[in-house]
Amino acid sequence: MPSSKGKARERELARAKAERQLARRAAAARRRRQWQAGLVIGLIIVAAVGVAMIFDWGPFADDKSNEQPDVTTSTSTDPSSTPSEDTSPNPSDEPSDDK
Repeated sequence: MPSSKGKARERELARAKAERQLARRAAAARRRRQWQAGLVIGLIIVAAVGVAMIFDWGPFADDKSNEQPDVTTSTSTDPSSTPSEDTSPNPSDEPSDDK
């Protein structure tokens, strides 16, 4: 017959082994959750950058190259700010006689 002392020792060793396995599994689960959280955060960042690029360069972008320049008209009545009308021909507009 096996002694009760031997059985108690076996139970103690089995319990210690089960606790080590439980601790190892918990640590592995914790590492897996941290890795998954990092992956999700990374994907969110990549998606945000992608969306920003699409809105900046894509079909939703404000295309400034095709716009006409904004022309504003002056409503000022100050005669010094309006250009004077000079009806005399500009000398550079006349054909030159130099050959």
